[in-house]
Amino acid sequence: MTPKIIIFTDLDATLLDRDTFKFDKILSYLKELILKDICIIPNSSKTRQEIEVFNKELDENLSFVVENGAAIYNLNLINSSFPEKISLSREHDEILKVFDGKISSKFKSKCKFIKNLDIKKQMAVLGLPKEKIKASLNREYSIPLLFEGSKSDKIDLFKSVNDIGLSLQEGGRVINLSDKVSKSQAMKNVVKVFKKITKEKLFTIGIGDNYNDLDMLKNSDIPCLVFNDKFTLEKININNCLVSKKPAPEGWEEVVKLALEKIK
Repeated sequence: MTPKIIIFTDLDATLLDRDTFKFDKILSYLKELILKDICIIPNSSKTRQEIEVFNKELDENLSFVVENGAAIYNLNLINSSFPEKISLSREHDEILKVFDGKISSKFKSKCKFIKNLDIKKQMAVLGLPKEKIKASLNREYSIPLLFEGSKSDKIDLFKSVNDIGLSLQEGGRVINLSDKVSKSQAMKNVVKVFKKITKEKLFTIGIGDNYNDLDMLKNSDIPCLVFNDKFTLEKININNCLVSKKPAPEGWEEVVKLALEKIK
């Protein structure tokens, strides 16, 4: 029996080039995997609108997970009995209300919300052209910010946010304030849905490049790290992790080939 393979992948600097956000160098390989009925599910901090743009550029209707595990979309496109949407998070306004009401002003004064910056600063921080800023900030479940305090202040802030039932997730460019959700929680939800209808053995491949991918990698059957000079294998405690020599997007193809070889 052929096993069912699901690839859960981060996008920025994992599948998409860190600077240009392009993936044309691996487009034909992505198409080849889809033709082989390997399920690719973006599991990203990106918004629904941004991942829909990615799907359009890929010219495929992939199911996807948004905002670091906050919601899962389009599983019904894999199987009509699967749900179209699974929400795992409270909404943006409710999260902000809890944060505002329970976090001390000492910390709040050091949090610079990206939505409040002028457009030039937003472009510089997010590394995006002007026309992509709106989609990036059109968030349903999370609030991107910069923290301008000391290292110890940051540790204290992360603890305080955790204590009030929220979380801060650190990506390559910003920190996202969100509900207590994670990429791995979303991944487990997807696997549970698959297991209801499939008798095949399921293999999960998790691919990321940064701190907010760690829990997804740790909970994948085959964890893969795309080269990132600021986030090396020494910084993470995952024994069987596959690591690419090249950065994204070629590094993505590199680790997927290694992972598929392992499954064989």
